[in-house]
Amino acid sequence: MPFCDDLKVLFPNYVMEYHKGSISVKEKSASAKVREVVWCNADFQYIDPTIVKDMTSFFQKSGAPDIFHADCDGIMIFEGNDGRKYMFFSELKSSFDSSDIFYAKDQIISSYLKINLIMHLLRCYNPDDFIVKGFIICLPPDRNYLRDLYKQQFTKPGSKYSTEADFTLDLCYNKEKQRVLLTPSDCHKLKGLPLGNTGIFRNIEFHYIEVPKGCSTITLDVAQYL
Repeated sequence: MPFCDDLKVLFPNYVMEYHKGSISVKEKSASAKVREVVWCNADFQYIDPTIVKDMTSFFQKSGAPDIFHADCDGIMIFEGNDGRKYMFFSELKSSFDSSDIFYAKDQIISSYLKINLIMHLLRCYNPDDFIVKGFIICLPPDRNYLRDLYKQQFTKPGSKYSTEADFTLDLCYNKEKQRVLLTPSDCHKLKGLPLGNTGIFRNIEFHYIEVPKGCSTITLDVAQYL
């Protein structure tokens, strides 16, 4: 998968690197409580998330829907030990808040839409070759907050994942071990947009990763999420 080489030719001012064995995704904010996730057990191709962030101004100036106005902390592609290709998106959050987790979903979706657009410039890219997964990484919730969130779920009726409580509780506390599979029809911000099959995702598997209380970093083995 020579994607980094091709991206460096097209966009030499951005960091596109190979990382053997492990890769670090960092939150740059000085006030962040969750500062780093280290992914290990694969050879990674790092895609500079700044390229996605810099595209945001174009979408904002053009008046595009706000699903195109966000970005996440880390983007990487790799081939798993199962022989399949993966695209992982990571977003670090300092506290457990349903609005932050709901927005992190949009940040990952927005990042995918924009990097997918760029990757289509490459000679060897086919989005159907990739399994796309998004990881929302944050500290554990306060017990009282979680109780109030359950109450909120029943007082705000709506379609599937149309509310913060619905998505957060299903992602973080469902029977599928803290993961949710979203299709474009599950994202209300995508409904009605004239996006073609090559510009959108078939599905994104979202995972919630809880950082132990008192810790600011976590190490994750990709093999556990393939």
